[in-house]
Amino acid sequence: MLELHMTPWEHHPALTRDRLITIAKLIERGRNDALDRFDPNLGCTGWNVGCDAFSFQKHQIETASADIDWLEILDPSMQFVFAIGGVPVRFYRGEPDEPNARTLKQSFSELHQTSLFGPEELIQLAPEPLYRFAIETDLDGSITAITFVVLDGDAPVLTWPVPLDEPVTRVSPLWVAGSDGVDLPAPAVGIAAKRKKDGTTE
Repeated sequence: MLELHMTPWEHHPALTRDRLITIAKLIERGRNDALDRFDPNLGCTGWNVGCDAFSFQKHQIETASADIDWLEILDPSMQFVFAIGGVPVRFYRGEPDEPNARTLKQSFSELHQTSLFGPEELIQLAPEPLYRFAIETDLDGSITAITFVVLDGDAPVLTWPVPLDEPVTRVSPLWVAGSDGVDLPAPAVGIAAKRKKDGTTE
């Protein structure tokens, strides 16, 4: 069994700090978009927020996968499975140490992807581990914490609270090629020519 104090990148080298923060920020952005659309005057309820949040979080990750080489969509359906450097991952709303039955369900995409690990990687893994982002929310639906969790059966064997306030380097799609700016020539500096009343300059 894995040790609880192990970091995700010690568990598997693909699960780096920057990558996990990148995904968590995409999830946060998707849920914030859902909250921005919430209007009880139009009949919106907590059910709307939940559905929109899942859809918008999914959309953020799918969109980012077009620009991030280590991020791949394995199952774009409502089960939604993506891979971080080949490691299959899903997200759910809830406590990291209390996953529900749907969270514990392992999809075909996850089983297939896990079978691609080499022997030297599998020796570090629990049998058929589950990789999840647990999203904890306040009463208003806003995110209070996101935790990366590795589950052995229904037991969390690794939990890592994602520092959402920590910046990451060049996060796509926040950063795209060319966004560092362009070199411009130095501006011409001089005394402006005087203009005569007839329109000509001196």
